[in-house]
Amino acid sequence: MDEQTGRLPRTLAPLGVLKALALIFVLYKVVLLFSAGVFQDEAYYWLWGQHLALSYFDHPPLNAWMQGLAGAVFGWNKFALRIMVALALCADIALIWLISRRIAWDWPEHFWRMLLLFLATPVFFAVTSVALPDHLLLTFSLAALYFFLSFLQRWPELPRWRDLYLGAACLGLAALSKYNAAFLGIGLAFYILLVPRLRPLLLKPQLYLAAAIAVALQAPVLIWNIQQNMASFGFILGTRHSGLGSANLSGLSAWLIGFVLLVGPFLIGPLAAFAFFPRRRGEGLARMTFWLSTCAIVGLACFTTTLFHWNLLAYLAALPFLPYRMRWRWLTWAHIAYGTAFLSFMVVNYSFTPLTDVKGLSDEATGWVYGWEETASAVQAARVERKTGFVAAADYTTAALLGYHLQDKDVTSLSAKNDQFDYWFRPAEHLGQDAILFGDTWRPLTPDIVAQFAEVVQLTEIPVIAGGKEVNRHQIFLGRGFRGPAK
Repeated sequence: MDEQTGRLPRTLAPLGVLKALALIFVLYKVVLLFSAGVFQDEAYYWLWGQHLALSYFDHPPLNAWMQGLAGAVFGWNKFALRIMVALALCADIALIWLISRRIAWDWPEHFWRMLLLFLATPVFFAVTSVALPDHLLLTFSLAALYFFLSFLQRWPELPRWRDLYLGAACLGLAALSKYNAAFLGIGLAFYILLVPRLRPLLLKPQLYLAAAIAVALQAPVLIWNIQQNMASFGFILGTRHSGLGSANLSGLSAWLIGFVLLVGPFLIGPLAAFAFFPRRRGEGLARMTFWLSTCAIVGLACFTTTLFHWNLLAYLAALPFLPYRMRWRWLTWAHIAYGTAFLSFMVVNYSFTPLTDVKGLSDEATGWVYGWEETASAVQAARVERKTGFVAAADYTTAALLGYHLQDKDVTSLSAKNDQFDYWFRPAEHLGQDAILFGDTWRPLTPDIVAQFAEVVQLTEIPVIAGGKEVNRHQIFLGRGFRGPAK
């Protein structure tokens, strides 16, 4: 590999083959986008979009705003739910093209190889297939990386301040999507401090104007948190991390398993080479971001449960430079094959029939994508017949799924855990009302929920059958005389 020109290792395949493979992955993506059942968290965020606010309890507001816009334009349906995800994917591909042109001498092959890595890596495929905040975090972080790389390559000879400002704006939008975009901003700050060539930037007012742009875009989040006693910051930094404070190596092992499965075993070596062995100019900011994010998430995993996509920014920062680390062609082909198998499983499992032992593995995510149409019809009929005041479920996940399929933004959760439903549902306004209640295999009605009513009686039970096996069991109850949570 020529480190100065950025020449890639041996040619992987004719460009026509790479293009055909990329097209196949994009078709996989389209099938999953518009055929897969609704994921519980994207139903939750969809309901956020129907209750527009400056910000929200779990995350910043940009994803909810986009969901609200899609719903206003296209109505309440799966196309509207995921159209913003599809548009973001188009932007991702365009940004990968721009980054390749910026960093690679033989950029056409670099672009197709980077695009294939992006499309075939399970973690990227997953977060760009459902309407979670991560798809916007990914898009705007890619854009910020592009503009920051463009600026840093020209500094100090020909500084183009426009790139710095645009990078800061994209960083601000990434943080308005999800808080861990801060790793990129902190990474840039450390990079400027630690690299002598960049330290003169600290004397430039343009740097502080760029920082002000990124911070100003967080105004809705800051205002909401001030109004709500820092509820979101308190949740993200504290209450969501159950068990924080005592070592929990099971959390670290779970993170490692998720890393191997969702990043892929054939990218472990190239990622390690990127992290430990600098080889090319231009990698510094990406490597700093990789280490900051990874150390923070791995450190957190030692004490509490983490999710596989929390370290998304680290993998994204490394992505433009991974084609240079795939030294053997078989390594790239093995990763593509692994990705193809994994993605095929996802498409079938979430779109057509469950492939896992849902109950044996407690695979609630798979169980929850099936059976909602019949249940929504039964709930609608019950609340009309019983003339109830509201509909509620045992947890935010099932409340969101039921609300989405009922097309009713006012379905609520009665869970004792804090969630966004607490900001919409006011118990005092419903005292004495009857309610339709929903529970299932994974989130049954708990004693504290039952205690909020004078009486709870079961109306019906609906087995959810998919692929010839029971994957869930929906239960519908009538709660009489709501008296609210215990003081």
